[in-house]
Amino acid sequence: MIRRWRDRGRRNDPEPPPPAAPTANRREYRISLATTLPGIKLARRITVTVLTSWGVPPRTGVHDAAVLAVTELAANTVRHAALLSPSFELLLAAADDLDVGVRDNHPDLLELPPPDGTGGLATLADLAHSLGGRLALEPDPGGGKTVHVLLPLTTPVQEKQS
Repeated sequence: MIRRWRDRGRRNDPEPPPPAAPTANRREYRISLATTLPGIKLARRITVTVLTSWGVPPRTGVHDAAVLAVTELAANTVRHAALLSPSFELLLAAADDLDVGVRDNHPDLLELPPPDGTGGLATLADLAHSLGGRLALEPDPGGGKTVHVLLPLTTPVQEKQS
């Protein structure tokens, strides 16, 4: 079943997608989902499955943070962009870092929360920062935006105090 989801977007595409930036072990997964409550649940399940298949163990900080990020970003899309964006795109990519993104077609760009902000995006920003990552916003030239949560796949070695 996972193979069907992975190959779903490629069946009718005569040309392969352009290659990503040259990284030997880069993996990428994209899928378009309905901007509905079941779309959120499906995005979550797909994220768990894809990350686990990529070797990101469940119940670890990065895995759980990525699933939380997908849930929050997809929920924000359903809550705030559903009228102008009937679908959203889930983006998962891994190389040295894990990139979790949700793209919608709503023309309004949101502002990233300040460091002492409140709300779901501020919580994601704090969580990403605590794991050595960050929250980023990428405007789409054709309208819309992608909100990314970038997380390191390896925990930085903490230096010992002497």
